[in-house]
Formats: sequence, structure tokens, C-alpha cells
Amino acid sequence: MALMSQRAMNNVVIFAMLIMIALFNIDKFLPVESPSVLRPLLPENAHVLKVEQGESQLVRSGRGWRQITVDGEMEVTPEEQITAWREGMLSSTGEPIGITGEPLVTVVWLAGQSDGQVYAFYPVEGVTYVRVENTWYELSNTTLTSLLPWYQ
Repeated sequence: MALMSQRAMNNVVIFAMLIMIALFNIDKFLPVESPSVLRPLLPENAHVLKVEQGESQLVRSGRGWRQITVDGEMEVTPEEQITAWREGMLSSTGEPIGITGEPLVTVVWLAGQSDGQVYAFYPVEGVTYVRVENTWYELSNTTLTSLLPWYQ
């Protein structure tokens, strides 16, 4: 049987530890397909104070809601609009190709948060893409005209 020097034994221990670390973390090195994530448009149990898009707003007024816009009357009532925000869902998607133009930037102010939640809506024929916190989603379970009735 061959005897190893102290230095050779240290090298064997170091390489064995490196191999064990690699084996324990092998799942972090392999690419993983991310499943389609479906999340609500607004956080669960969020208390919305105001929705702003350009010069138009949906504002909490006592126990109800009112729309402030330069266009006048809307086809969607304020209650229907806030319901659309609460029922809207976002499904994760990759970065869309061929999006041109400026987004419809909308800020939703929630109770208990000092900063508003920013949504960038990109309406494309047949689908609406939404960018939230540098992540791309597709809008589902509602329409852009229900969320922002002043946008035509």
C-alpha cells in the first residue's frame, strides 16, 4: 500500500470537499424551465387608494369611488373599474417581440405603501402586455378598457 504525504492528503480532502459542494448545488447549475406563473394584478387584500394614468384617475371617495377625467362620462362605472383591477390576472411571459410605441404607464397607490405600484401597459392586437418590476406579463381575466376606461 502506498503512503501519501501530508500535503497529498490535504489535496485529496480539498478536492473531495469541492466535489461535494458541486454535487449539493448541481440543481443551481442546471437550466430550469420556469412554469407559467399566474398572479393577481393587485396584491391579495390590498386596499387601493387611487389609480392614476396620465391626467385621469380613479379615486376612493368615502366608501365609494369616482373617476376624474377630462373626457367626461365613462361607459364603465367606477365600481366596475375597481372590480376589474381586483379580478385581473397576470400570466408570466417572455419579452415580447415587436413592441413599438410608448406604454400606458399607470400608478396604483395602495394603503400602507409609500411608493405607488407602477404598471406599463403595452396594448398589441389581441393581447395586452404588462411590465411590472422589470418582468413581462400578459393581462388576463379582464381588458385594458375595463381597467382604464378613459383609454380608447
